[in-house]
Amino acid sequence: MATDDQITQAAIKLGGMLSEHPKVSRLEGAIKKLKGDTEAQRALNDFNRRLSEIAEKEMAGQPIEVSEKRQLQDLQNAVVHNLVLREFQLAQMDYVDLVRRLDDAMYGRSAAAASVGVVQQGDEAIAAAPLSNQADATP
Repeated sequence: MATDDQITQAAIKLGGMLSEHPKVSRLEGAIKKLKGDTEAQRALNDFNRRLSEIAEKEMAGQPIEVSEKRQLQDLQNAVVHNLVLREFQLAQMDYVDLVRRLDDAMYGRSAAAASVGVVQQGDEAIAAAPLSNQADATP
């Protein structure tokens, strides 16, 4: 049986391996570029702000004006066509995929996962509902 110290040491080793992985390096590089690009930051912030404003109006049952929809579309186009944001998004998706595969490897098929209520459904690991002892329908 593995001890806490052995698991911690394995986690430290995995952390070191991850820090050298090309997907992690790519994400770190994309984050640095994004931090240095005020135009990309502004485009993303403006888009998110306008999107939140429109969502709040929808939830309040207020009408969304055509001009607001056009402005949101223009802001979305600015985000989509920004090369720094595109690079960041692709790097982020690759990194998230890597982390998901690590999570699956650690918990998705292990006896430990089964003992804490994580069950396999297709290719996805889902947590068993704690009160009914059955798998929840949504992961």
